[in-house]
Amino acid sequence: MSAAVTLLTDAASFVGPALAARLRAGGGRVIEVDETYADGGDRLRHDAPEALVEAAIALAGRIDALVVSAAYPAPRTPVETLNAETTRPFFEKLAIEPLALAAAAVPHMKRAGGGRIVFMTSAGPLGGIPAFGAYAAARSAITGAVKSLALELAPAGIPVNAVAVNFIQTEMYYPKAWLEDAKKAAKLLARVPLGRLGDPAEVAELVALLAEGRAGFMTGQVLNMSGGSS
Repeated sequence: MSAAVTLLTDAASFVGPALAARLRAGGGRVIEVDETYADGGDRLRHDAPEALVEAAIALAGRIDALVVSAAYPAPRTPVETLNAETTRPFFEKLAIEPLALAAAAVPHMKRAGGGRIVFMTSAGPLGGIPAFGAYAAARSAITGAVKSLALELAPAGIPVNAVAVNFIQTEMYYPKAWLEDAKKAAKLLARVPLGRLGDPAEVAELVALLAEGRAGFMTGQVLNMSGGSS
């Protein structure tokens, strides 16, 4: 069989660049999606889920793996600020869109005899994030769907898993300039049992294991990669 084709969202944000590089290094073809891209080559500008899947199929003929690397800022949302207006954007980006992408990709995977789905999410909500209720709730929504999707899609040969990360050094969440403040860095690292921030390349190794099908007997799992924190 020819090299696997992965549809990767938010490819220019958060850990997206590391994911794309690792999957290509493994010999696969990566169709990258990001709102900063213009259509061209194996890059697609962000669009509705159905349109993105159809565009990827048109480019590569199939989708073997869907990696939804939903990237979104995590501003504070104290409980007094929580309402439909403040919470809706989080759910649209971090829960509704990932599920819609899966819904659009699954029929193609079924016709091909299988596939893999990997959701990128946050480990923060597993231990609670005070004053970040909207972000935590939206991330938890997709985490909560993983087991159900895995059971539903197992007969079709489509494993569904999530990689829940935290304390990964990226400019979106932990910018290098911010970490240059010794007091801030020490306070942050005190929360990480391993005593350091993770590298996006480490995340990419775990995602590649799932997306490339080398852990195909694993499904319905939320894998925590956060340096030992909960």
